[in-house]
Amino acid sequence: MFVLSSFQIGQQMIKLVFPEEKQAEELFEIIETDRKALSEWMPWTKNVKSKKDEIEFINYAREKNAKYQLLELAIIAGNQPIGMIDLHSIDRDDRRAEVGYWMFSKYQGKGIMTESLKHLLSIAFNELDLNKIIVMADSKNEKSRAIPQRLGFRQEGTLKEEIFMNKQFRDLDVFAITTSEYKIKNS
Repeated sequence: MFVLSSFQIGQQMIKLVFPEEKQAEELFEIIETDRKALSEWMPWTKNVKSKKDEIEFINYAREKNAKYQLLELAIIAGNQPIGMIDLHSIDRDDRRAEVGYWMFSKYQGKGIMTESLKHLLSIAFNELDLNKIIVMADSKNEKSRAIPQRLGFRQEGTLKEEIFMNKQFRDLDVFAITTSEYKIKNS
């Protein structure tokens, strides 16, 4: 397991690692357990119907990671995967990327995702030389919206009826932070 970053939350050691096929079964079990809640916010859940689908996603992510088109990471607690966080839509010319994340409900509310995003920002700005990171969250998803706000992202706007999910159009709030804003906040 290649650990890209690690940190401690209380007594729990958390690792951000490149996903591996051997994590597929546990990740799929989490998706199954939390499917109803995840499906409210995550359109990709309808495409993950089996462990095989999760293996295919992990292999896709590993291939895109190798080409520097994606930075998909599994979040590990106690040697068990508990969620994922990524940089996607990486634009090397404009030096920007978007973030996506999800986590097993029993680990939510402990600061793990906020700290995971903080570590991902450090990688994005300090190692990948990106200038702007964007988080788009459903306007009604208060938990997801709170994470970038805690880290000093500013809300740039709302994309009205941006996605069609669960038989309705949904608004997305756009949050962003730049390298200079990040460095001021973390100096």
